[in-house]
Amino acid sequence: MNPRSPFRLLFRLFEGRFFESDEVSPGGGFQTNIHQVLGLLATSGFVVAYLSLPMVGSYLDRQHGANLAWALRQVQLFHPAFTFAVIGFTAFFEWDMLFPTRRDFLVLAPFPIRLRDLFAAQFTALARFLGLLIAAVNVFPILFTVLMSFSARFRGNGLRLVLAEIAGTVGVSAFAFIGVAALQGVLINVTSPRLFRRISPYIQMCGMGLMILSLLTFPIYAQLLRPAAEHRQVWVWFFPPVWFMGFYDLFFPNPHGLFAVLGIHAIRTLAAAVALLAMAWTAGFRRQYRRTLEAEDSRPRAHSVQTPALLARSPEERAIFRFSGKTLARSRKHQLFLATYLSVGISLALIFGTAVRAGKLAISHDGARAVPFLVAFFVISGFRAVFQFPAELPANWLFRITESRWAEMARAVTRKRVLISGLAPVLLLLVPAEVAVWGTRRVPFELLFQFAAGALLIEAIFWTFDKVPFTCSYFPGRTNLSILFAAYLYGFSYYSFNLADLEADLEKRFWYGALVLVSAAVLLTLSWRYRREAGPTRFDAYEPAIQTLNLN
Repeated sequence: MNPRSPFRLLFRLFEGRFFESDEVSPGGGFQTNIHQVLGLLATSGFVVAYLSLPMVGSYLDRQHGANLAWALRQVQLFHPAFTFAVIGFTAFFEWDMLFPTRRDFLVLAPFPIRLRDLFAAQFTALARFLGLLIAAVNVFPILFTVLMSFSARFRGNGLRLVLAEIAGTVGVSAFAFIGVAALQGVLINVTSPRLFRRISPYIQMCGMGLMILSLLTFPIYAQLLRPAAEHRQVWVWFFPPVWFMGFYDLFFPNPHGLFAVLGIHAIRTLAAAVALLAMAWTAGFRRQYRRTLEAEDSRPRAHSVQTPALLARSPEERAIFRFSGKTLARSRKHQLFLATYLSVGISLALIFGTAVRAGKLAISHDGARAVPFLVAFFVISGFRAVFQFPAELPANWLFRITESRWAEMARAVTRKRVLISGLAPVLLLLVPAEVAVWGTRRVPFELLFQFAAGALLIEAIFWTFDKVPFTCSYFPGRTNLSILFAAYLYGFSYYSFNLADLEADLEKRFWYGALVLVSAAVLLTLSWRYRREAGPTRFDAYEPAIQTLNLN
């Protein structure tokens, strides 16, 4: 390697940062690397291909009627929708890695590195990362399509089917990733480095949430696909998966159809995104490099807020309460984790709370009752999960050297933190929607009942929580995915809908409703006053060296 051209070293540096992780426990034997990430994406692509591709071939069988044709078109839409959501979510998740950060510029500036080498290394690493993502997500859908193309039913149309699948899935993958990178490039050019750092977390959280919504709400917009085509609705022009689904109409001629026009629109939009990315990065790289070195990394001072005695009585409780609050306010990775849980809850709430009637989106009153319970369940579960991920492991030494019943106090304080920062804000934000659906008369009782149900759920979920939030290393092997899946399945089905039915019954019986609220208040009071025996606090999550069978 030429010592005057550090391109390879820079390329390895930028490429490796896409898959780095420093928050797992040292003994966990787990590293977030390229093989695990790509393996997960490939597995999800295999599941999608296995479940949906056998029906895609029937698209050519026009004799089965229009209804079946539209059902099969919905299947075709799922592949671009799935790929768009996965690649877009990954791009927003890696938002900070797409462009060299302030730390990169400050560290590399003293070295004799040409700016064009830095630019070429970052751009090449980005291109390779995109190629790996596209290959991982689309390899099995394309492979299944190739195998199906040899079927006798296609009679010479197999090659066109394969080309349509490749063009649609690869095209929407490239558009999702390039679109996010181009958006970042535009923001870098039109904002200052300080402003860009401030707005980036919000853009990242919103982008990840929108990608989750675009995937999980597929059952809704898939049913709206036929009315949108028949009545030429506008929304299809703003949803990229529908554009790239139109490639099927380009390869199987239907030149006068709406989806063929959308397929041409997809090609033009992809070309525009590539051009925008090239111009924005070319213009913004040198500008960001210069202004980052000249700018000061000044941050606004955080105002100290007194913690009410009701929330934290002892100095130890106040320490945990403030530490958890400031970590949630400052740590982007924890905010993204919570935003992901919230997006899943909102997506499921939209699915159950809405219905398509006569080609139009309408409110399902039976499902709308379960919406607050669904969203609250995922928010509370998100806090339970996010508290287990450390903020900065070396910083937990203060809690270690001052061990004083941390486990007992952490259980009490974290439940209050979830009430204040999670349950209460979510329920208050849902009040306008409930007023619009049910009117103002029902809202006070519904709000009290939902808060009581959420508070009891917090007590149940955090009953065995024996950690100081954000201070314990994470060991992935301790989580049983089957049990976790069963718990979440129960959460957004049995728990949410049964409570919604109970709420509807209690609205008709005032005294029964009052009795339930009083009983919930008594249970919460007893739970808050109960003090378990003080035990050791866990700061390191690890797999025990000797596994016991506990047969006695």
